[in-house]
Amino acid sequence: MTTDDKQQLIDLLTDTHSASRMVIEGIDLETRIYSESGWRIRDILGHIAGWDRQAAKSLRAFRDGEEYAISDLEENAYNEAMVQEQQNWTTEQVITEWNEAREDFKLAVEEIELDKFPGDLLYPWGDERGSVAQLVEYMAEHDVEHRDEISVTIKA
Repeated sequence: MTTDDKQQLIDLLTDTHSASRMVIEGIDLETRIYSESGWRIRDILGHIAGWDRQAAKSLRAFRDGEEYAISDLEENAYNEAMVQEQQNWTTEQVITEWNEAREDFKLAVEEIELDKFPGDLLYPWGDERGSVAQLVEYMAEHDVEHRDEISVTIKA
C-alpha cells in the first residue's frame, strides 16, 4: 500500500458521496423508495451515514490494535434501529449527519498507517474480516447500490 493507493481509497469515498449528492439535489427526500419497509430517501441517507460511522469505529479499533463490531444486533435490526433513531430529525439534520459521517469515515481511513492496510480487520457487521481497502470498496458499493435505487425511483 502506498500513499497514492490510500488517497485513491479516500477519493473513492469522496466521489461516491459526491455522485449521490448530485442525484438527490433538488428532489423530495420524503419520497418512499422501499414499499415493504416504507423507507424514504432520507432514511437511506441516514442508513448510509450510520454504516459510515460503524466503519469508522471498526477502523479506529483496528488502528489501536483492537476490534469493533456492532454488539448483539442482527444487521436488519440495526438498520431499523438507525432509521427509528432518525425519525424525528429534520431533513437538514439527516443531510448534515450523512455528510459528517462520510468525512469521519475518510478521516478514519487517513489515520490508518500504510503498513496496516493489508491487515485482518473485523468489519462492523461482525461476521466478516478483510483489508482496509476491501472495507472501503464495500462501503463505496453500498453507496452505489442505494444511489441506483434512488435514481430508478425518481425517474419512474
